[in-house]
Amino acid sequence: MSAVVIVVHGGICVEEIPDVFEPLYRACVAGMEALRGREAVDAVEEAVKVLEDDPRLNAGTGAFPNLLGEVEMSASIMKDDFSCGGVAAIKNVRHPISIARAVMERTRHVLLVGEGANLFARLLGFEEYNPVAELTIRTLEKSIAKASQEKDSIYHYYLKRAREKLRRLHLGTVGAVALDRSGRIAAGTSTGGVEMQLPGRVGDSPIIGCGTFAWEWGGVSMTGEGEGIVKLGLARKIAEWMEEMP
Repeated sequence: MSAVVIVVHGGICVEEIPDVFEPLYRACVAGMEALRGREAVDAVEEAVKVLEDDPRLNAGTGAFPNLLGEVEMSASIMKDDFSCGGVAAIKNVRHPISIARAVMERTRHVLLVGEGANLFARLLGFEEYNPVAELTIRTLEKSIAKASQEKDSIYHYYLKRAREKLRRLHLGTVGAVALDRSGRIAAGTSTGGVEMQLPGRVGDSPIIGCGTFAWEWGGVSMTGEGEGIVKLGLARKIAEWMEEMP
């Protein structure tokens, strides 16, 4: 019988978010509670749901709108038996991680995107939910105000910002990795993307092997600059390094 473990994260620059360790602590508590008699995948889902409900983090409630003012969220979840599922550019749901799990358990697919993901959620009874938080609106208004001072359009302002290697604001992707008493491992990741992203943009978080990976050697949940993570297939690479560790 294995010791149980739950590890959570709230994204890059998370230390700049006021009182951020409070939702991280609650996520750990929820994950540990699930591990008392359930599986690692349950702990991951419960922990990530807590983080998705906190408007200070960029996932679920508080996810950042794109240039059209729409919130498009992404999530993925994986077990160490290579069962996995994800959703990308999904709208108007409270817990993208739960829908990613439903993709894993109730379909033959790995990833559902956009309107297909939305329809799937409704068919399963997930209620429509507006994830835009007041804190997020204020932050977006500041960005739009900055853009309005520029000679170029807001689209060109976005392109200018996109040249920066990392935008320090709203990179609060969340995730969790768990080990249960049976020694099974699971990992999950959820995000609202990046500030002022182009509509339809998909980063690493919903892509298995990029934003999330789990196998017998360990679990990985990524955060950071999504395009770079995708180019490297970084979650899978890190998992392979785990296998090589003494």
